[in-house]
Amino acid sequence: MRTVVRGVVPGVVRGVVRGAVAVAVVGTALAGCSSGGGGKSGPDTPAKGTIVLQDSSDHPQQLVKFKDAEYVKIAGLADKAAEQRIGQAFHAPLDWTVKWLGATLDGDRRKQCQGKSSIVQTKVRFGLGGPDIVSATNAIVMIPCYESEEALPTIPVTVDVKAGKALTAQDVLTDTVLKDPKPLWDALSGPKDDWKQCELGDISTKDFLPGKQGGPAETPPNAGLFFDRKGLNLVWSTIGTDCSTFTFSAPYDKLKDIVKPDVLSRLRAAADAK
Repeated sequence: MRTVVRGVVPGVVRGVVRGAVAVAVVGTALAGCSSGGGGKSGPDTPAKGTIVLQDSSDHPQQLVKFKDAEYVKIAGLADKAAEQRIGQAFHAPLDWTVKWLGATLDGDRRKQCQGKSSIVQTKVRFGLGGPDIVSATNAIVMIPCYESEEALPTIPVTVDVKAGKALTAQDVLTDTVLKDPKPLWDALSGPKDDWKQCELGDISTKDFLPGKQGGPAETPPNAGLFFDRKGLNLVWSTIGTDCSTFTFSAPYDKLKDIVKPDVLSRLRAAADAK
C-alpha cells in the first residue's frame, strides 16, 4: 500500500502505553470525571482533560480488526451530553473506516480474506489542545486481507468544546470563501507545484462536503481543516495511492475575511493558551 504525502501536519502525539491504553494529556484539565469512552480505560487513564485512547475492537462482520487505533477523548466535562457528542466526533474516523470497509467488501474480497480481517491502525496528531477548541488529525493505515494498494485518508476533526460539537468548514469559513475558495487557496503555502503536476484542479465548495468518490459509501470531505498554534492547515486526503494526500498551511494573520471573525478570535485565543 502506497501513499504519497506532500506537506507535514505538525503536533505528533507522545503517548504513554500501559496495557491496552495509550494516554497523552494535551489540554488544560476540565471539571468532572469520565471513563475512557469507546476504548478501554484503566487506573492509568486520566479522568480529566484532552487525552488519547486506543481502540483494539474486532468487527468480524466487516472483517475489520483495529490494532491500537488511536482516537481523542475529552474527559471530565460537566455537560455529559456534550462530552458524548465530542467523543463521537473524535471517534468518527474509526467508525467510518468500519462502515467503508464493510461496504466495499464484495464477494471476491471475502474470498481472498478467507475469514481473516484487515488490520487497521490510526495515529493521532494534535494541533490545538484546548481547553476551548481542540483540533487533531487521524491518519488511517490499513493492512488489507485482500489484494489492494489503496490507501485510506487522514481525517481532521476540530471540536468546539463549549458548544459540544465538531466544527465543519461551514462553521469556520466565511460564506464568500465557501462559494469561491480561491482566496483561501491564495493564502495557503505548500506543495502547489506537485498539486499542479497531479492535475487535481481548483479546490471547490464540494471538496469541503462529504462525497462518495465513486464508491458505495459516503466518504469524508476531500479537504479537511486542521488548526495548530501557527494557523490553519488544509489537509487534502482521499482514498487512493499517488496524489492522495497534501497539506497546505496559512498563518492566522492571513485568515482575515477567510475564517469567520468570531471563530478566528477563538482560534487565536486557543493558539495562545498555555
